[in-house]
Amino acid sequence: MKFPVSIHSLLLAATTVVAIPKPQGGGGNEGGSGPYTAHYTTIPALPDHTVYLPIEVPADLTLPVLIWGNGACSADGTMFLNLLNQVASHGFFVLASGTPGGSGSTTSQLMADALDWVSQNAGSGDYAFIDASRVSVSGQSCGGLEAYDMVGDERVGTIGIFNSGFLDEGEAQSVVPGITKPTFYFLGGESDIAYPNGERDYTLLPEGTPTWKGNLPVGHGGTFSDPDAGKFGVAAVNYLLWTLKGDTTAAEFFTGQGAEGDGWSVESKNLEAIEVAPL
Repeated sequence: MKFPVSIHSLLLAATTVVAIPKPQGGGGNEGGSGPYTAHYTTIPALPDHTVYLPIEVPADLTLPVLIWGNGACSADGTMFLNLLNQVASHGFFVLASGTPGGSGSTTSQLMADALDWVSQNAGSGDYAFIDASRVSVSGQSCGGLEAYDMVGDERVGTIGIFNSGFLDEGEAQSVVPGITKPTFYFLGGESDIAYPNGERDYTLLPEGTPTWKGNLPVGHGGTFSDPDAGKFGVAAVNYLLWTLKGDTTAAEFFTGQGAEGDGWSVESKNLEAIEVAPL
């Protein structure tokens, strides 16, 4: 697999990112306000990842997949604990790059490893509840650049870019105009260091690509340290419920006035082209 984002861009993103405060409102590894209390754990076959999922998975529940890259390309898989527990508590299987409390940095190869593992294990044995046909690859800041690396993989259904955008305009011009799958941007307003990059990338998407862009004026750190990741958590869950589970109520957050009512300034194109069979 080709990883088009340059090492220079990844390192620059890692050094310019605004630190995300430690999550508040928890303290343990359990959380989320959804119907299925979630927690994080690890899988021996993926020693460089952190896994989030409901503590108990009902027999009739199928879990779509979120593959997540952290801000600063951090190898701490619990850096976005509040967000990822919140997502998992709504019935998702999350693979975050990095180990719990880990150190060091990541590349998009870890996302590729996670996707390969899902393809090889979902739908059978201990992981019969995972649906490999419904996958989002998403990330914050440098993790968003890692997510861009995965756009050409046919196993990925949708892309979520949080507080991110290509640093180099040449890279943006070479990658973004080729994206055809639904792509959602969650930015922190003009005080977000990634604001101009995300804004530019949104305009470079092909005319027919379903896309949504929201700005919440909170800066680069978003609301990820708030309980359940605050308003970014609400938006992220609705994004995944719609694009991976076909939840029409969640869709209205983007197609109606839900996001704007929550304080987001929004733009969108071709959202009517998103068609997902309900789970």
